[in-house]
Order: sequence, then structure tokens, then C-alpha cells
Amino acid sequence: MKIFVAVVAIAWLGLMVYGRSRPLPKGLSLEGVDRTVPEVEFLADCTYQRGGQPVHEQVIFNRMCRIIDGAQRFLLLDLFLFNSVHDPGERFPALADALTQKLVEKKQRSPQVDIVLITDAINRSYGAAEPEQFSKLRASGVRIIYTDATRLRDSNVVYSAWWRLFCQWFGTKGAGWLPSPFAPNGPPMSIRGYLSLLNFKANHRKVAASEKEVLIGSANPHDASGYHSNIAFVAQGAVLQDVIAAEAAVAEFSGSSLPGWEMPVYPESGQVHLRLLTEGKIKSHLLTALARCGSGCSVRMAMFYLSDREVIAGLLAAAGRGAEVRLLLDPNKDAFGRKKNGIPNRPVAHELVEQSRGRIQVRWYGTRGEQFHPKLTILSLPGRTVLLGGSANLTRRNLDDLNLEACLEVTTPEDSPVVRQATGYFERVWRNQDGVYSLDYKEFAEKSPVRYGLYRFQEWSGMGTF
Repeated sequence: MKIFVAVVAIAWLGLMVYGRSRPLPKGLSLEGVDRTVPEVEFLADCTYQRGGQPVHEQVIFNRMCRIIDGAQRFLLLDLFLFNSVHDPGERFPALADALTQKLVEKKQRSPQVDIVLITDAINRSYGAAEPEQFSKLRASGVRIIYTDATRLRDSNVVYSAWWRLFCQWFGTKGAGWLPSPFAPNGPPMSIRGYLSLLNFKANHRKVAASEKEVLIGSANPHDASGYHSNIAFVAQGAVLQDVIAAEAAVAEFSGSSLPGWEMPVYPESGQVHLRLLTEGKIKSHLLTALARCGSGCSVRMAMFYLSDREVIAGLLAAAGRGAEVRLLLDPNKDAFGRKKNGIPNRPVAHELVEQSRGRIQVRWYGTRGEQFHPKLTILSLPGRTVLLGGSANLTRRNLDDLNLEACLEVTTPEDSPVVRQATGYFERVWRNQDGVYSLDYKEFAEKSPVRYGLYRFQEWSGMGTF
């Protein structure tokens, strides 16, 4: 028995090391080519209060539909949450059904257009049964590729090593009988589905591309996310080649492939520099830009989750060099009908405000059931502005080559239209222009050492959902 226990312990420790440092599948952690384009479009969804009544300004989904309408050769979608699961007592926009119908109609009108959807196993509740929307898509000729998350590095390393040792061999097939963790009326899950879920790894990208343009942002076509505040960038040009290459890599390590689409020749001109970044390259570029921030520079951040220790150090260092640092954060109190405890943003905000002696300013978005879900950083540097936005929260899981993520880095003169759009959005929310968007820091100030310790443990161990 002692020998058996020792062998299991050694195997477990070995799998922990392997799971955290295993080689990434080819094509991940991509730093795309520096592309030059005339302009990039910035979009923002906002839910806020005006005159005591909720206002929903939702434009990203409609812009995605325009990309679908304009496609002539192909449509490539990589979407994390694409389902209609939600609490039956709540009413949300039927985004999943609307997108399904849009794609089915597109395939009927234009059968020559290849449509490929890459997605995460969360949409089939980590089992084999597909949601009704996906069955309709398959029947219409849309290809669906589920990301093989087992090929990714482990975030929740202690648990995932145990899962790899004892559970992965049984797969996830089989009828579910346990209640859904996502909503009271969600599809039932099997024990194997729950065991898979607890690895806490995902294809978290939100990408919609045709041969003409690409949208990369933070919004999901997910009913319960329908009123979230989000951001997106829309770009044209040769960056599409990088997007296709990044998505082809996901398809390949998931046991599939993309068609060999013939891409148009994209001329490169203009003053806007554009680069696709995925996974860990998002973090390296953000840290490089933060290191350039000093007196006369500014950092404006609108973020759902902020917890990565290197990013926190970079923000403190930038403020210490004299940069203006302002953070708009979600208070982490709402999650699809469930109440959250404020981790990680509230303990992190307290640390940043205290350690910077107030030089770092924080405001909270005034959520009322929905989430402040953007992932946007605006860095104003001498002579230029860097915009970085897409799917990646600033957490270890999102930035350390664990989840799949996609962001665009836009570097441009400070007076360009996309900078005016992005900074106008931030200032509108920060200053509560034409409505009530954000709240003073003291509204959710968190000084609890217990919660700070819990945040640090979850960030280090991966035993958390952020």
C-alpha cells in the first residue's frame, strides 16, 4: 500500500509540473505581424441609468450581423458562450436564437459561403448533447468545432493533475442527471461533466471574421449576457490573415481543420498600426507599454477582472513614475442571477489605491444584475496612443497561456478617430455624462485581509473562476 501511495503521489506531482509547463499546441501565444490600416472601428455596449430608468445601448451584436450579411466567401466564428441558458425568472434578449437564425438564413441564401463555428465545450455542458441552436446550425451546413481544452496547459494545477490521473480516461459522454450549475433550468450535467468543468479552462475568444473584416471583442452571443457592457474592435486588411492562422491552429489541435480559403490581397496604408495578439503575448505587450508610462502619460482601463500580479506591479510602477492611472472596474457582485463576493477586483483595488497612496484612481461600474464586461486598456504615450482590447481579462488564467484569448493592439496618433471613440467612451462612463454609469470608489471599497488572502490564493492556485 505504501508503494502504491508513493507511486500515485509521484505521478500526481509529475502531472502538476507537466500540466503547468507542457508545450503549447503550435500556433498559440501568437504575436501577429504589425499591419498598417487607414482606420479601426471601436464599439461599445452600455447598460446604465438615466432618469432612474435602465438604458440598454447594444451595438456589437448588430455589427456582427452586418459582417455575416456581407460575407461572400466564408464566415469564421470563435465564440465562447453561445447558448440561451438562463434563470427562467429573468428576461434577456434572445441572442443565441437570433444568431442561429441569422447563420441558417445566410447558409440558405448563400450556400457557397463556408461557415465555421469554433466554440467551447461549456455550450454542451461539458457532455455530448448539443444545444438546440447547434443542431439547427449543423442541419443547415454550418461546421462546428469544439475546442479540445485538454490540450491546453492546466490552470487549476492541483485538481487537473488529479483529473488527468483518474478521470480523463472516462470521457464526458453520457446522459446528464445532475442540476446545471449555470441556471435552474439549464441542461442536466453528468458527474464526468462536472469533473471536466472543474479544470477551469476554456476557449474564451470572441471573434467573428469574413474575408472582408473581423470583429474582436468581449461580447458573447449568450442570452444571459445580453445586457452586459462590452467593447469590440472591427478591422479590415491583412490582419485577417493572422486571424485565420490563429483560428486554424485551434481547429488543428482540436482534431479538425479549416478550408484553404483564398484570401484577397489587402493593401497596407495609413497611420494606424494593428497587431493581433493571443494568449501570453497579450500580457507581454501590455507590460511593455506600461513600462513606457511615466510623467505626462496616462493609463485608462475598463476591465471585468483585474488580478494578475505582474500587471498590478506594472500599474503601481507607472503611477510611481508620474503617470495618471484610472481604472473602471466591475464590482464583481453579479453573476447570472447569483451574488459574488467582490473577488478579485475589490481586494485588488484596495491594494492599488493604498500602495499608490491614492495616485491610482478607481471607480466602479454601477451594475444592476448585469456585468461590466469590457477588456480595454488605453495607454496615452508621447506622440501616440496604444489601445489593447478583446477577450482577455487581466488575470493569470487569461494572460499566462492557459485560456485561449484574442485581442487587438492598436497603435495610432492620439488624434485618430478610433482613439477619440475609445477615450470618449471611457470619459463618458468615468464622468457620468448623460447618465449614471459609474460609482465612487468608496461604494465598494474592500479592506478585508481575509478576502485579499483568498484572492491571492485563488490567483496563485487557479482554484477560482477568474
